[in-house]
Amino acid sequence: MFRSSALSLAVAATLAAPAWGQDAPLALRPARELAPPVASAGAQRRALAFDEARGGALFLRADRIDGTRQRVEASGAVELRGRRETVLADWLAYDVATEEVHAKGNVVLRQGNDRVGGPEVRFRRGDETGFFAQPSFVVGQVGARGDADRLNFAGPDRYEILKGRVTTCVAPREDWFLRAESIELDTQKKVGVAHEARLDFLGLPVLYTPWLEFPLSDERKSGLLTPTFGSSGTRGLDFALPYYFNLAPNYDATVTPRIMTKRGLQVGGQFRYLFDGALANQGEAYAEVLPDRSTDTTRWLYSWRHNQQLAPWLNGYLNINRVSDGKYFADLSERVSITSQSTLVQEGGLVANFGPLQVLARAQRFQTLQDENAPIVPPYDRVPQVLATLSPVEWGGLSLAGTAEYARFSRADVAEGDRALIYPQVEWRRQAPGWFVAARGSVHARQYEISDPARAADRSESVVVPIASFDAGLVFEREWSAFGNRYLQTLEPRAFYVYVPYRDQAQLPVFDTAVDDFNFSQLFAENRYLGNDRIGDANQLTLAVTSRLVDPQSGAERLRVALGGRLYFEDQRVTLPNETPRSGSSSDVLLGAEGRLTDAWLLNGLVQYNLDSGETERFNVGARWNPEPGKVVAGSWRYTRRLVDAAGGVSQLKQFDLAAQWPVDSRWTLLARWNYSLVESKTLEALAGVEYNADCWVLRAVVHRLTTTSQQTTTAAYVQLELSGLARIGPSPLDLLRRSVPGFLRSNDPARFTGGGPDPYPEY
Repeated sequence: MFRSSALSLAVAATLAAPAWGQDAPLALRPARELAPPVASAGAQRRALAFDEARGGALFLRADRIDGTRQRVEASGAVELRGRRETVLADWLAYDVATEEVHAKGNVVLRQGNDRVGGPEVRFRRGDETGFFAQPSFVVGQVGARGDADRLNFAGPDRYEILKGRVTTCVAPREDWFLRAESIELDTQKKVGVAHEARLDFLGLPVLYTPWLEFPLSDERKSGLLTPTFGSSGTRGLDFALPYYFNLAPNYDATVTPRIMTKRGLQVGGQFRYLFDGALANQGEAYAEVLPDRSTDTTRWLYSWRHNQQLAPWLNGYLNINRVSDGKYFADLSERVSITSQSTLVQEGGLVANFGPLQVLARAQRFQTLQDENAPIVPPYDRVPQVLATLSPVEWGGLSLAGTAEYARFSRADVAEGDRALIYPQVEWRRQAPGWFVAARGSVHARQYEISDPARAADRSESVVVPIASFDAGLVFEREWSAFGNRYLQTLEPRAFYVYVPYRDQAQLPVFDTAVDDFNFSQLFAENRYLGNDRIGDANQLTLAVTSRLVDPQSGAERLRVALGGRLYFEDQRVTLPNETPRSGSSSDVLLGAEGRLTDAWLLNGLVQYNLDSGETERFNVGARWNPEPGKVVAGSWRYTRRLVDAAGGVSQLKQFDLAAQWPVDSRWTLLARWNYSLVESKTLEALAGVEYNADCWVLRAVVHRLTTTSQQTTTAAYVQLELSGLARIGPSPLDLLRRSVPGFLRSNDPARFTGGGPDPYPEY
């Protein structure tokens, strides 16, 4: 956590060396090429130039220059200037015999936006030893400043800083400082060691370490990482302190002890590796174990992801994940993306590529994380599966593609078995500016070998389903004015016809198939099911029209509105178990719109309307107002009249989701999110927080409440102190805020400011 500050001190220290740290001796000669002397304080300015064999030239200006070939002294507004550095002083002397530079009185060394100043400096160029008395420095790149009692030059690439301190607060503010009794820097080994280091915040010491080793570059180095701490209702007070092991350039490890007052001590370990060689492989393994005193059980997690290039055309992989119990993530994680997981995969496979043909062979099993109050149907394992996919290939004006698969599906206490399928496709397409037309034909053939516990004997089933479709569309354009701007407006009507004859599939098992969601993409799909166990019979025509507003200057799409639906010429006969067949002559009508009407307003919406019943089946709408970076208000409403889950259960969805980030003044920013279910009359997720920006530090405090299962919620608190340019201390709510508040930006994010950053010399 002290790395950035120590690097600032290292930069300040190394800045002192380049002006004089050259290998070749200086040769004194007249400065014929310099500009004519200028008057200064009534006296004539003097100038000399020094040639170096390898380091270029140095130019010396002063009110007075005296000396011999052995020693030169300059006084009165002395300026020693090299190619990249400038040294200012009241008095400066250079001893040719000892190669020592000695400067006194308001000594300042500048390099770019960086500066080191002090009353006196001595430096021997031969052994690169010396000192800088009472140095103060500014590192413009990171906006840091600091000072020390003394900076010692301890030899080539070695420095020692005594009683140093650093901050990013602009003078005269001193809200926080990182202090150290001594800091030893080795820029050749790129390592530093700080002794008796402590962090003072608002005059109070908040962190201390008697010894700290840190890198002086972006190279990895073993050591403690930034600790995290927080609290939640299910875990209590939560503290983790990771330790990083830099084992080799191509592999490393991290061990993380984590103490939870309500659970106990958890230990986690991560191992990463990357081997190039002739056959590259890389991966990451992670495991953690917790003797949980709350449940009186030992709980664990492990995960291993590995990729291996076996040949230029062949790759292998592993993806193995498992936990000790179904409530592991609900109890021990605060991220909704993790707590909402219902299955974990364990699989390994091979992927071969032969031009447009790709072949996947794998074994795949699942662990189902059941919620006893909302059970789910476990998926089938596929041990093994072989899948071949042919990407479109042009041949004789036609496009050929297809898939073929063999898989063995298994699950306890239900029908299981083997499935083999082949699905060749051929397409004829013609298009030109303003129109396109395409016709496609395919055959979906399947063969099953089924073992059903409910039947006495195994059985074989097969089905062959031909599929034909025809797709055509037009594109019209015109110039149009709206919202005070000129746009290019398009009108794009499209028709899509599908014919699939009825084939009886009621006796076939359902291994990997579900009803596809009804949306605009599904309107133009040949099969209403996801998976390969059902090919729906169809004699239907999709009609849709889309209109877009396009910025003629940038080509960006500002608004898109689409309207579409289907006409059915026959009743539905192929169904899944527990599915009610459709009998109407038309589908629901979809109306959707989305776009960024202005730079501040983003809108989207979708309406699904049932013409037969006169009811709205689905209504989703959302809007975001983002007038400038760091100011955002967003809201959405989601309604589904009839929601069918994987087990065939029917429910209703009514949810609203509100989120905002709004600065109330130059320092305080409020943050909030509320996701509420009207059907269940409960809050699914809520967040309230605040950011206080004091320029050189930011304090974030966030409270987060999350429904992890149907009957369990957890509340977590995050308090993070960010010291600009140094570290972030405490559990980070940033990922949570980015996910919860659309368009969220930290109050100190550079994207929120149009200025050029902090003044590197605020005292001038």
